[in-house]
Amino acid sequence: MLTTLKRLLGGERKGGGASPTRLSASDSEARGLEAAQQDDIERFLEAARRADAQGHSPWVLRDAARLDTLRRALEFTVHRGLWLQRDGERVAHWQGRLLALRHGEGPPLGMLLACRPDDEAAWQLRFFFIEPQWQGSGHGARLLLAARRSLSGTPLHTRLPVICEAAIHSLEAAGFQRMHVDAAEVASFEAPAQWHR
Repeated sequence: MLTTLKRLLGGERKGGGASPTRLSASDSEARGLEAAQQDDIERFLEAARRADAQGHSPWVLRDAARLDTLRRALEFTVHRGLWLQRDGERVAHWQGRLLALRHGEGPPLGMLLACRPDDEAAWQLRFFFIEPQWQGSGHGARLLLAARRSLSGTPLHTRLPVICEAAIHSLEAAGFQRMHVDAAEVASFEAPAQWHR
């Protein structure tokens, strides 16, 4: 029983360095995951621009028109709960959630965008980030675990380049499993459904 308690309270550390551990539900709930506000969109766009500059963004944002298109899609998601998804020659209206991890009333520590075509489909995490000043403190895993609980009852999927090591550590610490890596070195991850307890 003592071994189980130690594992639940923080895992083991090897060589003095931090190792990713699975986080408990109370860790995520203490962080305040909530629907993003209009004012949070610029933070999300700035994080997407930083990722795009390194080739890690799901969007190409190197011109103002594309950035404005993403901004309008995020505004639509915040206000209507719908993500505008290109589907061949048309635009489909998927369910969408833009979520923010906060401490109290302050600005977000990080955010994520999740979408899915319908109630029966798994949520797809399109993009997530932790603000640079909060990186390396376990907030990425907390954001992802809180998202699993917030989007309860449904599996979550995401894809990202294998070079994004910190994001991958956060995914694994939050219970995501690597499914495969494609020829472009993009890894697919999946987390099973998780319900509120």
